[in-house]
Amino acid sequence: MPRSRLAALPALFAFLFATALAAPALAADAWPHEAVCRKWAKTAIPKQDIGSAPADCDAQTLYYGRDGKGDGRDFVAARHCAYRQRGTGAQIESQSEVFGGSGVLMMLYANGQGVKRNPALARRFACEFGGAPAEVDGRLEHIDAIARGGEPMDICDDVTSGLMMGFCSRRGADFARFERDRRWQALQAAWTPPQRDAWTAVRKAADDYFQLVSSEETDMSGTARGAFAVGAREDLETALLDAVKRFEGGARPTQKAGDFARADKALNATYKTTMAKLAAGRGDGMFGEYGTIGPDGVRETQRAWLRYRDAWVRFAALRWPGTPADAWKAWLTTERTQALAELVSGG
Repeated sequence: MPRSRLAALPALFAFLFATALAAPALAADAWPHEAVCRKWAKTAIPKQDIGSAPADCDAQTLYYGRDGKGDGRDFVAARHCAYRQRGTGAQIESQSEVFGGSGVLMMLYANGQGVKRNPALARRFACEFGGAPAEVDGRLEHIDAIARGGEPMDICDDVTSGLMMGFCSRRGADFARFERDRRWQALQAAWTPPQRDAWTAVRKAADDYFQLVSSEETDMSGTARGAFAVGAREDLETALLDAVKRFEGGARPTQKAGDFARADKALNATYKTTMAKLAAGRGDGMFGEYGTIGPDGVRETQRAWLRYRDAWVRFAALRWPGTPADAWKAWLTTERTQALAELVSGG
């Protein structure tokens, strides 16, 4: 899978973000840009703004909506939830809390969403949220620009760090997943119970395979590794949905049953070449020529792909029985061969 593009790995992102950002309840002299932020630390928080929210509230969904376009949006509830998250000191422990707590409060007060605009409070929460120095600078400048008639701000507008790019990518993936779920429901409306059961097996195998592609066949050595992982997962999820949509519309693989033997031979040759290049490119340092991608991870991913391929073929036999199993195998094998070749195409 090319480096330039899901998966969304919550535990990994939480670890990365926790090591990069300060905790929300920072002492004034520990804040970035302390000469500026110390001033805003004393800005009073109106008690009537705090409200109450359940412990399991989701500020990201309340602020953006389930689809990122306002479906289920409630700015007042988002504010109450963000205050609750901020009070727990859990700002940096999960994806939902990155887009909650002080970050959401900053946007609400800066933009005047569900509450009166309060640039001073927005600055306090921008400092409290923290982040890379350039990000804090950018957010403070953005708040000033809004006061002069500028565009509303989003927490991802002024991102400069690779780590925060990963979280912003993950947020986009959350919204994309909601829309995909809608499309999946429509596609599956006419499926029989046996077909749905077979698809459940495909979905489980796909989850295992996609996650390994994202973590083992995506170079995770740079600071933007979170964004790369998300992109890799999104590519696979989008391709799967598009493929099923095509096949539901009557399209079928261009490969024929007789092509499978040749495709399988090509896959084995590409796999052997890829593994050899990865082994030779490990180098003496922590990462080699291909970053974190190594033979062991690719071997594990290949095994997961085989399970995914077989689950797909079993499902296809039930849903589209007119196409031979080897035709499906030839198509899937050709796709996998290309993905393996791209892992070392620059080496």
